[in-house]
Amino acid sequence: MATEEITTLSASDEWSRQLETTFSASSIALSSADEPYGNYGAMFYVKAIFDVTITALDFYGAQVEAGVPVQLYGRPGKYVGHETNSTGWTLVYDNASLELFGRTSPASLSGLNINIPPGQFHSFVLWSPNRKIMYNPGTVEETVYSSNAYIEFYEGVGVQSLFNGDPTTLSRPRILRGELNFDVKFTGEPSAAPSLSLSPSAVPSAIPSQNPTLVPSRQPSLRPSSQPSSSPSAI
Repeated sequence: MATEEITTLSASDEWSRQLETTFSASSIALSSADEPYGNYGAMFYVKAIFDVTITALDFYGAQVEAGVPVQLYGRPGKYVGHETNSTGWTLVYDNASLELFGRTSPASLSGLNINIPPGQFHSFVLWSPNRKIMYNPGTVEETVYSSNAYIEFYEGVGVQSLFNGDPTTLSRPRILRGELNFDVKFTGEPSAAPSLSLSPSAVPSAIPSQNPTLVPSRQPSLRPSSQPSSSPSAI
């Protein structure tokens, strides 16, 4: 039986390498010290080093209580110049009845989906209109407080009244107590490219060729047929 030869087409003609995307969960700690400072809101911004998507924000309340309204606002870029004006801010989380666990255990705003491209800043305001959110005094506003390989967290401000136009209602600098959770997007090439070489099949074809060769063999058979032809030559 005939042996098939398998040909792989040129990569430049028939194949383009597909990018492989994976996601990895990570987090960054904000302020962790339990100090008696807090207000109804906390404002801060982060900078993405990789492509990240914020998925949750953990924070501490002043006391244990259920049914507490909590909101989270966000905007691309730094909050500076927009602290007391609602223009450009988007409500990204709104829970009218969140349970707080006081200063010893964090509450969590889960189910967030806020993408921050690499190299970009993004600002947030965590707000509860009638219960204090815990934070700590900072050192210098807009300086990096904590960072890892994927994201940077900067010192921000405390907020007494939300978007009221009065800068005297801000306390600065302040550092929110809690943790920011996010997914990191990694994009890379697949592990191997397809082969460009020719290699014969290890298994012969089960169907012989239907098109015999047009060029006779240069070496005729040395063994004549054991059966005479059914149509002998007339000469």
